[in-house]
Amino acid sequence: MEQHKGLHPEIDTERCNGCATCVEVCPCDAMEINNDNISTIDDDKCIGCGECMTVCPVEAIDFNYDNIPDFMEMMSEYALGTVAGRQDKIGYMNFLVRITPDCDCVPWSDTPLVPDIGILASTDPVAIDQASLDLVNRQQGFTASKLEDNMEPGGDKFTGVWKNSMGDIQLSYGEKIGLGSRNYELIEI
Repeated sequence: MEQHKGLHPEIDTERCNGCATCVEVCPCDAMEINNDNISTIDDDKCIGCGECMTVCPVEAIDFNYDNIPDFMEMMSEYALGTVAGRQDKIGYMNFLVRITPDCDCVPWSDTPLVPDIGILASTDPVAIDQASLDLVNRQQGFTASKLEDNMEPGGDKFTGVWKNSMGDIQLSYGEKIGLGSRNYELIEI
């Protein structure tokens, strides 16, 4: 939760209709309806979970994407903190199947963006993520998916769905702080 606190949602007051659906789902009582019948967020209470965004019927709540670079760096720092001192005892596996447009942490899914690729294994978390990103981007995107751009092999599939996606920050920063290396050798078996 501390990591997600760096990414707070914001209310589009022009779109908010004051339905209070967000207030009902907020796990930390950070949401309330003000005297103008508009949702507000108490940033000191907000844990950045995004539940309010998922239920807003008029899509008036979204993250402030100016904070994405800091959030991506925080993800790398938290990963490093988790594995520090145990790097030689940890293996990583990425399942490149059903690659959908939304974060793995959300409870819903949508049509996959690309065909299933397979399973990767590595002892380096940055290398496996770089290889995963490269393999996804080499695929031809599915036209029946949420991909709006970058359908062709080589196109960045995640920015083809989310214009503010910045996966490269996490990889370059992870390498910079010593989490791993972006260099990899792909061995198919």
